[in-house]
Amino acid sequence: MKRSLLTVVLSITALSLTAEVITKDQITEENLYKFGGSMTEYLDPQVEYSKAPKGFQPFYMSHYGRHGSRYLLNTSQYEDPYNTLKEAYDKGVLTEFGKTVMDRLEIMKNDAEGRLGDLTPKGQRQHREIARRMVRNYPEIFNKNAHITARSTTSHRVVASMTAAMMEFSALLPKMEIDFNDSDYDRHYMNSEDPAISSYKNSRERNEAVSAFNAAHTNSERLMCKLFTDTTFITRYAYKAPVMRFPFMTTGAQQPASGATSIQDRSDALYNQIYEVAANMQSHDLGIDLNDVFTYEEWYDMFTTNNTYWYSVSAYSPLTGEIVPYGHASLLQDILDKANDVIANGGTNAHLRYGHDTALFPLLCLMEINDCDWSVSDFEKIADKWVAYDIVHMGSNLQLIFFKDKKGTVLVRALLNEEEAELPVDSYIDSKGREHKYFYEWSKVSAFYQSRIESLKQKLSAQEN
Repeated sequence: MKRSLLTVVLSITALSLTAEVITKDQITEENLYKFGGSMTEYLDPQVEYSKAPKGFQPFYMSHYGRHGSRYLLNTSQYEDPYNTLKEAYDKGVLTEFGKTVMDRLEIMKNDAEGRLGDLTPKGQRQHREIARRMVRNYPEIFNKNAHITARSTTSHRVVASMTAAMMEFSALLPKMEIDFNDSDYDRHYMNSEDPAISSYKNSRERNEAVSAFNAAHTNSERLMCKLFTDTTFITRYAYKAPVMRFPFMTTGAQQPASGATSIQDRSDALYNQIYEVAANMQSHDLGIDLNDVFTYEEWYDMFTTNNTYWYSVSAYSPLTGEIVPYGHASLLQDILDKANDVIANGGTNAHLRYGHDTALFPLLCLMEINDCDWSVSDFEKIADKWVAYDIVHMGSNLQLIFFKDKKGTVLVRALLNEEEAELPVDSYIDSKGREHKYFYEWSKVSAFYQSRIESLKQKLSAQEN
């Protein structure tokens, strides 16, 4: 099912991976938030769904969702850009605009203290609202007589996301039976990658291509001129290497001596650091942002570097042997096995899984959701079609809704971020010859995915040998 770039170009009926690909000259104040890459916040899609074929009723949901909006993960992500601007301020080389940026960075730095990686209040709301819409949209599945099973990874932001959803279910349906837990017992399918995939993701060809792309799309000169009255402050930045407790363990030639000062051009580093904070500010309710720091063109370029990274470590890139999505085959296998068990034996109305983008991105590619298996080697063309703001961002989720009729025929509908998505098999055709888009016979879907897992397993084995 994978399509080469040439095939996509030649096929006028090829499905677009995204609902809306925003080009550089189409960025506006209203859609700028999307260019936060994987930091993009989750919004209510406010869509209407296609009606199920006559006689079919929903009875089961299988789900995998990323945690909601969060703080950045490391202290340095907040402190490094602030400290650099504060040093420039103390030396009298920070512009008035630079002072406003420093002040906003300080607010974020102080707010993040003790909260690194935590789910934000906005992230909690996202998961409560997603749960609320599940109940509203599928009362046949989520009702007082239902039994649902929820699992999360042990990451505190993921546990908090699951807890927010479970609180909403309990508030709406206090008699519904909920079995939820976070344990390393489930890690093998929730967020564990096949070790054999690591070498492909870290191939020299992939790393060199990503580095070259990033360098071509990082243009920090304009911003440095806007931040500093004397740009030599940052282009000839005096950097003091941290004192090493065991200096004899350093590799030497490429590094300054322990505690020594070296002169470095830190402009690109500062540029990237500020972008990280700016992109993440939509995860908060502080009433401030850094949207004015970058031009629209710079926002777009920085987004493409983030987007290209996720493509290169999640998708069927020729630079990684078109094998990386197989790394999370255990997650897809869990989805197949649990769905088939429910179909055969009942007992559970929903399996809800809460995890990470590192699992959801490759899962969607492995499942070929909305043509997510697209393959292209030219990184300059990735953002023409494969864009993270329509695939995985904060709170993103895949919902598989199962329907059945009195004859026992089972159909499935996929929702990516609560919007109807296409699967890589033919749509269901009823007895009168009518096609029902977004509905698929589960027997065909399950067989396709099982075959996909086995073929990629064999491919990996052949490449390893």
